[in-house]
Amino acid sequence: MLRLRAPSLVLLAGLGASALRAQSTPPAHVTIRVDNPLALARHDETVSLPWAELQRRLAGVSANTVRVRDAEHREIPSQVVDDDGDGTLDAIIFQGDFGAKETRHFTIEAAPPTQKYEPKVAVRHDDPRDDMAWESDRAAFRIYGEGLKKTPQAMSSSGIDVWNKKTRALIVEKWYTKKESYHVDTGEGADFYEVGETLGNGGTAGWAKDTIWRADNFKAWRVIATGPIRAIFELKYDPWNVAGTPVSEIKRISIDAGSNLYKATSIFTTPKGGEIPYVIGTLERAGMVGTMSRNNAWAWLTGWGPVAPQNGGHGEMGTAVLLKASTVANWKEGFGHYMAVSSATSGKPVVHYVGSGWTDSGDFPTPQSWWRYLDEMAQRIDAPVRVTIEDARP
Repeated sequence: MLRLRAPSLVLLAGLGASALRAQSTPPAHVTIRVDNPLALARHDETVSLPWAELQRRLAGVSANTVRVRDAEHREIPSQVVDDDGDGTLDAIIFQGDFGAKETRHFTIEAAPPTQKYEPKVAVRHDDPRDDMAWESDRAAFRIYGEGLKKTPQAMSSSGIDVWNKKTRALIVEKWYTKKESYHVDTGEGADFYEVGETLGNGGTAGWAKDTIWRADNFKAWRVIATGPIRAIFELKYDPWNVAGTPVSEIKRISIDAGSNLYKATSIFTTPKGGEIPYVIGTLERAGMVGTMSRNNAWAWLTGWGPVAPQNGGHGEMGTAVLLKASTVANWKEGFGHYMAVSSATSGKPVVHYVGSGWTDSGDFPTPQSWWRYLDEMAQRIDAPVRVTIEDARP
């Protein structure tokens, strides 16, 4: 029986030194340098490299044959993304931690991943309710579709809901199917936030005659990406009345792992074109204190206060929106909201960041810690890490 091993030994011997060298040759790869320009640490920072540039520099790379290694040669999760859903890949993304002013190096290889990456983001459309729910490992949110108006909970609202979570695990799928109500904390957090017919946290509305004009529930949806690092989806709102002018909106939302904020890109349009005044805001809750800051290029508006006590709600939470300081025309407190008044041009995108933090997550024990997080994120948004391809090897 031992003779059965002989042919494989002979085959190995016959390969020769050149063949053995070929087997050990590393895959084609590029080395990239990533610089943090800020004098503050960045955790779970998303690094993005244009896909077209990588294809130009790295032969044999494709969406299925690409992986990333850090300086210690450890494979780290990565994702090739089509950020706008137009069918063309836009970037490869991965994440890393960076100290203040730190430079790190990574290698991108034209080879398939050796493992399946565990997702840290998720997006789900719930058919029975016509909800869209999305989350990172830090925070979760929900928004309502037109189908909700046909259920016993019928409601007309474009407001954005917040699900308080205190686990790093993904919970959206689980909470929709759990036997207990997701309004009751059974160890992971719960939906303690009351949206109703408001803007919720981060909803937008037309602004005219010193009042808000809210959209109805979203009409259509599509999922663009599902992780493991970034989830993206898009919503379409039918025209609604803003002081006699019909306004429509397409809203694209993306959320990255490790972040309490998501990015919301809105395109408002009107038949006549031109400027469209609008507000973005967060719901004013009982006991909440509102704070606004223009200390950075990205301004932020936040409310901090106790979680509503119904269903055993506990702890305190902050809700916030960020937008470019140069676009803020005014701050408003009214109609049950804290709001930033801004203006969009018909057909052109405007960008906001929206998020929440909760004391019981362990990340934000005080309002000051939440404000500091918003300040740091404002700086990170304005000064992304710098990515340079230093070397390419065939």
